[in-house]
Amino acid sequence: MVQAINDQQRHHIHHNTISVPLQISPFVNDKTHWQFSATLIEVIAEDITPCDCRLAGNEWEGDEYPIFEAIPVGRRGSKELHVSLAKPSWFNRARLWCQALLVLSYFLVAGQE
Repeated sequence: MVQAINDQQRHHIHHNTISVPLQISPFVNDKTHWQFSATLIEVIAEDITPCDCRLAGNEWEGDEYPIFEAIPVGRRGSKELHVSLAKPSWFNRARLWCQALLVLSYFLVAGQE
């Protein structure tokens, strides 16, 4: 069955395979990783919401949390895919992701100075 599906789909694939990137830690050592984790825990505990991530009410269109996000799709981006942004699940995930990104950005910049 698997071989039959592969044979049917083979003519749709027109690209060469690409190598998977190495998984390299952005931290120079374990101490820096620990400091990152401790800082992130503190940011979460202090309930800090990063700016410019569309997480605050003043960053939303209409002052309300958006119920969906339109993502351009297709060859020319002429179509839109509407993705639900149900607040209970996505808002908390987006906020945590942005908090981690903010802290990581500070650590990466500090490492270059």
